[in-house]
Amino acid sequence: MTNRHSGAARLVLIVAALGVAAAFYPATQRRAPDRDGDDPPPAGAAFSPPEPSSPRAPWAPRDSAREALHDFLGPAAPPDPRVAGLLRRPSAGEDASKLLSYAPPNGGLDLEARVLQPPEAAVLLGTDYDAFGRALAAYKANDFSAGDQALAGVEAPLARAAAQWAGLRLHPREAGFARLSKFLAEHPDWPASAWLRQRVEEALYGDKHPDRLIVDYFAERPPKTPAGRLALARVMARRGEPLEVAALIKPMWREDDFNEQLEAGAKKEFGDYLDVADHKYRADRLLYAEKTGPALRIAAHAGKDALDLARARALAINESASEKTFSALAAEAQKDPGILFARIHMLRHQKKLVEAAALLRSAPRDPRLIVDGDAWWVERRLISRKLMDIGQFPQAYELCAQHSARSLSYRVEAEFHAGWIALRFLNDPAKAQRHFEEIARIAETPIQKSRGAYWLARAREAAGAAEAARASYETAALQSTTFYGQLARARLGAFDSPLRPTPEPAHGDARDESVRAVELLFAAGEKEMAAQLAADAAKTLVGEAQLAALTDVAQRRREAKISLTLGKLASYRGIAIDDAAFPSFGIPAFAALPGSASRAIVYAIARQESAFDPKAVSSAGAMGLMQMIASTARHTAQQTGVGFDLKRMIDEPAFNARLGAAHLGMLLEEHKGSYILAFAAYNAGGKRVKEWIDAYGDPRKKEVDPIDWVERIPISETRNYVQRVIENLTVYRARFGDRETRAPQSDLWRQQAAN
Repeated sequence: MTNRHSGAARLVLIVAALGVAAAFYPATQRRAPDRDGDDPPPAGAAFSPPEPSSPRAPWAPRDSAREALHDFLGPAAPPDPRVAGLLRRPSAGEDASKLLSYAPPNGGLDLEARVLQPPEAAVLLGTDYDAFGRALAAYKANDFSAGDQALAGVEAPLARAAAQWAGLRLHPREAGFARLSKFLAEHPDWPASAWLRQRVEEALYGDKHPDRLIVDYFAERPPKTPAGRLALARVMARRGEPLEVAALIKPMWREDDFNEQLEAGAKKEFGDYLDVADHKYRADRLLYAEKTGPALRIAAHAGKDALDLARARALAINESASEKTFSALAAEAQKDPGILFARIHMLRHQKKLVEAAALLRSAPRDPRLIVDGDAWWVERRLISRKLMDIGQFPQAYELCAQHSARSLSYRVEAEFHAGWIALRFLNDPAKAQRHFEEIARIAETPIQKSRGAYWLARAREAAGAAEAARASYETAALQSTTFYGQLARARLGAFDSPLRPTPEPAHGDARDESVRAVELLFAAGEKEMAAQLAADAAKTLVGEAQLAALTDVAQRRREAKISLTLGKLASYRGIAIDDAAFPSFGIPAFAALPGSASRAIVYAIARQESAFDPKAVSSAGAMGLMQMIASTARHTAQQTGVGFDLKRMIDEPAFNARLGAAHLGMLLEEHKGSYILAFAAYNAGGKRVKEWIDAYGDPRKKEVDPIDWVERIPISETRNYVQRVIENLTVYRARFGDRETRAPQSDLWRQQAAN
């Protein structure tokens, strides 16, 4: 390799590179009309993340291989004047969707480095390169022993830890308790320790081990999984300690989720420790989750009466129940909270809202009786919203205020609904404040915090407490990349960029072992394993410098989905790394069709729809980056005169994005520029949007409050979707260097297409 920079060799490589570049950047006149600009840029293109506040220069597609090569081997050539007009920034008031071509920020394949330099993994691994590669290849080929043999030749501690982890991740059963627990002992701060401990507990239950080993292991840490509880209970049973066994088995049977095989094993070994109440509780919990098959199987252990109750509830879940179903039950059985819930469910589906609400008001709220407070809250939410639709706001408030939600997210949602109804529909700011103050007390995520603080400010404002209201707006505004945080910033008159400075990342060996291991796995081509380890690390790394270093690994590799995931996980921990959470790459270059939505809108939608996963396919058949279903994609192609091939929706991300941008442009035109309506239609369909306009008014009109309109969208997914896309749009405008980053208000009231 000593002569790799010789003039002759370099010339040969440059000539070869010209051919490669020409393949990636064909001359404009040679493109087929229906594929103009669709081809994605080279895989693995290098990326240098910009400063969040810096303006973004548009990425000019190159008109010749020579220009493309300048990007690879030297300074980028200025844009060709023949295409400069198509790539200019929109002037003031100009709709960027009218521009014919746009693409991600500048960044190209470092071709010279790819051709002339050794693989990155070889540089990082040195003499361990060969053994490390063979170990990973063997583990992936399901040859655990061959992987271990190769692992013996890996000497560097970091490389050895990464290879060991890969083997354990792929083969936890073969590794067994000894290997798993040894790795945990040697790497106590390894980010996947929770997953590894779960595998350890499964090994203790599934394999034969001395009682002393099991007791000693759990003496230092209580079991966290059903398998762990069963393993320890087995030892306690052999020791003749029935109270200890019951203390482990009864809560597990009632509250834990596990498969049918483990269920059968637990019932066989420990059935004598379970009573009728335990079986009925588990059957009830499964029925609230609408798992009728497992529920009926468990209910059979609780006796005929419990089985009759379960069968009646199963009929209600399948919408096959009638009042006769419940009246046929014994009088005492009809008072069962689960049966009450089933009747409420049935009445709601029959549109008997007043009767359903009356039953809800009489329902118990004790968690021990209702079993699943979250399921009860969902039923309350659905009915309360339907009561709002018929003008019964006091009754709707009462249902929400009396919730028994159990999980944090549902408690926040319930308190919001109660406070929002009290403030906006009952004109009772004092009552509303109590609910929003509770959100402020318990909220954890940025969305929860900003929502609670914003509405607390609105309630205080309505009560005439201007100073306190401003303080709450300032609290909400701290979450500047969220919908309500952005609304709060607008109330405070802040129209600068919502992007927050990225923390300075740790560098080199100052980075945590897990960050360097993620980098190593990426370099070795193990993207999936790297992504798994990175996600675990994002939940456990200490310090913003380490989290910034972790996200930097994904950004440098232009892994948009992974960058987004890591940025979100960091934000949940209160660390803002906005350039990672809102990657400005991930959508390949394409020539936008006339009337298409702007780049900021396309990124805002793709972030929410697919998290920049070009291979994503939903259960409804929505495909690729923009998650279009086949019929919509085909219709859009026909409308725009583009040749359509369904396979291209997954195989060619640029084609997917091109059609998605065009479809969004059509929706914006159809809804006269309203982002609310266009985004809601993209998610839920135009027919539903028309129904909501009929029910709640037209948010484009001054007499309709668009914030309330969004909150009144009856489908939770769409309600959340519209808020998330609008907040994304505000951020991406800043990321792409818009002259002015408008607050969501201007988009909520938007009537004219003036992006």
